[in-house]
Amino acid sequence: MDIKQMKYFVEVVNQDGMTNASKSLYIAQPTISKAIKDLEKELNMPLFDRSKRQLVLTDAGKIFFQKCKEILTLYNDLPKEINSLLGLETGHISIGLSAVMNMNQFIHILGQFHQQYPNVTYNLVENGGKMIETQLINDEIDIGITTLPVDKTIFHSIPLYQEDLRLVLNKEHELARYDEIEMHMLKDEDFILFNEDFYLNDKIIEAAKNAGFIPNTISKISQWNFIENLLSAHLGVSILPEKYCEYA
Repeated sequence: MDIKQMKYFVEVVNQDGMTNASKSLYIAQPTISKAIKDLEKELNMPLFDRSKRQLVLTDAGKIFFQKCKEILTLYNDLPKEINSLLGLETGHISIGLSAVMNMNQFIHILGQFHQQYPNVTYNLVENGGKMIETQLINDEIDIGITTLPVDKTIFHSIPLYQEDLRLVLNKEHELARYDEIEMHMLKDEDFILFNEDFYLNDKIIEAAKNAGFIPNTISKISQWNFIENLLSAHLGVSILPEKYCEYA
């Protein structure tokens, strides 16, 4: 059974006979007749009551006719739906976003995307970079926006922008008077960091070890605003993307 046979059958019913269907489809009548017989043979039941002079569907034929119309409608709509999907004309995207990211920069990018594809809806899920990678692997999100590095054997990555890291501390901190600070100068400081789910945490610990010490981390947090509050309260120091320095 194939789409062509279904088309022939539906057209025969719509045209009240094979003769009119043959003219409508520009196909020889024997070809249509054979297609109908092949369908009946495969279904193992008659679709037409041939004891009548006029074209009459059997009960099975009536059911098959309705199903064929549904299938043909889906079949005819399929190219349009695929083109919409591939062309991103419509659809839904789930985006995993790291709390470390520059939100203003991302919103600008998202705004440009929305202007180009206004019918695409999106859902934003905030997590750490490691969780975002897990969600991608499990098909829980479509796109992840996070910091490098990523496993290039698993993921395809596209750089959006580059941002330096800066030491962030209270303005009254004794180190605030320095224009430049070496990593080893922080060995006696209390660190306030993002939690282990963030690659930034790994980078800071690695940099500290390279400077000869293990950072004394007094708090691990998943939200930037909590880190900001602790820094304002003079409870420690942190190393954050440069953009956060505008708000610190």
